[in-house]
Amino acid sequence: MLYYVFPVLAAALLWTVYAWATQSIGWCSRHRRITGGTLVTILLVEVVSRRVEMHLHAGSALHTVAGALMMTLMFAAVPIAAMRVVSALTARLRALTRREVAAPAAAETSKEATATRPPRAMGRRQLVEAAGGIGFLGVTGSMMGWGIARGRVAFELREIPVRIAGLPRALDGYCIVQVSDIHTGVNVGERELDEGLALARRARGDLVVATGDLVDVDPTFAPLVARKLADLAPRDGVFACLGNHDYYAGAGAVSATLAAAGVRTLLNDALVVRPGDGGGFALLGVDDQWGSRYRSPGPRLDEAISRVRPDAARILLSHQPPTVDRWPGRVALQLSGHTHGGQINPGGLRPADLFFRYVAGLYRVGETTLYVNSGFGTVGPPARIYAPPEITRIVLVAA
Repeated sequence: MLYYVFPVLAAALLWTVYAWATQSIGWCSRHRRITGGTLVTILLVEVVSRRVEMHLHAGSALHTVAGALMMTLMFAAVPIAAMRVVSALTARLRALTRREVAAPAAAETSKEATATRPPRAMGRRQLVEAAGGIGFLGVTGSMMGWGIARGRVAFELREIPVRIAGLPRALDGYCIVQVSDIHTGVNVGERELDEGLALARRARGDLVVATGDLVDVDPTFAPLVARKLADLAPRDGVFACLGNHDYYAGAGAVSATLAAAGVRTLLNDALVVRPGDGGGFALLGVDDQWGSRYRSPGPRLDEAISRVRPDAARILLSHQPPTVDRWPGRVALQLSGHTHGGQINPGGLRPADLFFRYVAGLYRVGETTLYVNSGFGTVGPPARIYAPPEITRIVLVAA
């Protein structure tokens, strides 16, 4: 839904910026077509380049620049709109308080005199709105700059204990390291991979899982991320499920590249981990819920469950969190990603909450624990604000 709502929301917010600029800034008022054309161009370039990037694996740099500009304008539009509403209400209240009545002579001013009247200089209200709007743009621009320069690489290692019903006592304390939404590509290369995955090594997991979107849109980056994940070499292996961006890149090519490096993709598949330790636990992985759009089966939990003992404790890899609503209670733990923790949360506010029920962290859905990883890379503008990239150390606790 977000992919359809976003252009409409963006257009509305850019219109707010246009209205403010043409009414508060003299140059923009005199050059309305240039001002409007610039904003429309930014919107069209972002929307079109995103689709070109997804389907033709080109235009990533253009999409990155347009996305950063548009997000800066969109986030500034909200306080600008609030400022203009307050300003208009204040002016109205002042007018009512003064109860000014136009002089009779003013009412009889001829049309000719009105037409020849020189344009008025900007009033105090316009100056205040111009200064305020420019200030908001400066704040959001600085915020975006910090998110690009630092926020997107401020990796955090989080440890989450999770009680698993039916987990053998021998596996109490077993550690799974989760990475998600790496989006290897133009904005996440070898340097970022090395910096973030260093935390995964430090976590000393028994098992590593990658919950989808390993590459952004270009399959030529798959060998890089496959090699980096395989090099982690945990005792019980590295496993992955597919995400929607893996399908944009070509799911078959991504899965084959992972397999060649020794990373197993679980596509409606499962295996038993540590069967010698009291029977172990079942690790399952389902297809992305958008897989059916690409002639793939989509998520089929029953098919995965059929490959393991029915009494085994189940831990599921599923890229998109809402799939948990299809099978609450049928798995003990679901590990997901997709949302990036909102990725850009100005002032700590999380706009993603308007679109997603599960955004980041732990949730309880029936008898299932859901953990949503905040992700590793970025989509659109290469920035993260109040949503640091995350490596998760999940410690299993026998219930």
